[in-house]
Amino acid sequence: MSIVRDKAVVLGRLDYSETSQVLVLFARRHGKVRVIAKGIKRGTKTRFAAGVDLLDIGDVCFIHRADKMANLSTLTEWKQTRSLSGLREKLSRIQGAQYVAEITGKLTEEFDPHTALYDSIIATLEALAVAPQPVEVVTHYQLRVLCEVGSLPRFDACMACHRGDDLTHFSSLQGGMICRHCEQGILEKWEVSDATHTAMLHLLRTFDGHYEPVSPCLPATDAARPNNQSVALFTLFNYHIAHLMGRQPQLAPKLAATPSRRIAE
Repeated sequence: MSIVRDKAVVLGRLDYSETSQVLVLFARRHGKVRVIAKGIKRGTKTRFAAGVDLLDIGDVCFIHRADKMANLSTLTEWKQTRSLSGLREKLSRIQGAQYVAEITGKLTEEFDPHTALYDSIIATLEALAVAPQPVEVVTHYQLRVLCEVGSLPRFDACMACHRGDDLTHFSSLQGGMICRHCEQGILEKWEVSDATHTAMLHLLRTFDGHYEPVSPCLPATDAARPNNQSVALFTLFNYHIAHLMGRQPQLAPKLAATPSRRIAE
């Protein structure tokens, strides 16, 4: 049994009883952690307690038993340190933030540290809190989380014949792009336009891989709506993430009017 102190962001929460919650935290030095917060919603005559909210950022202390990895750790202290009120000023921002939380929780393992990914989550939430259009910010995070968990596909050559031209489709099962000469033999695939493929290669070239904060000053011709290329990039990454998760992320269709397509078996 050990007492653990760390910085964390809340990826998920479930009311366990009238006074308790089960929380899914992503801690900076310890990765994803599931804890039970006993009595955290119990108020007093002088203090109202509403529990811990989704996407809260704070300092955490919990008791963990290394011999019982499958069991919940016990939260002993939580102190909120950041309040990103801008996330809740626009529906698209909170939807983008919830999407980030969902895919992080599904693509990472418990007690598998990802310090760089934690820093990227915080930077992404900060950018979303002021973003005129969250889709670009979320797309950068999709790239970062796939890189961090070792599931970044290959976009510069055909996964079947290794040629670098005529790349027309993406296959999650194959792990990258497929050319027009090989795509007929691939059942699971997603058609990718030349413009989207070019934009993807540009994004990969400019991606530093060091998890620097995402700039909130993202280019957009119309701040009120995402441009078609931004939606196409988000949709392509989301298609791959859905395969890794085994289902479609819940917020994906709402975030950028992403078309719902059945995941190919």
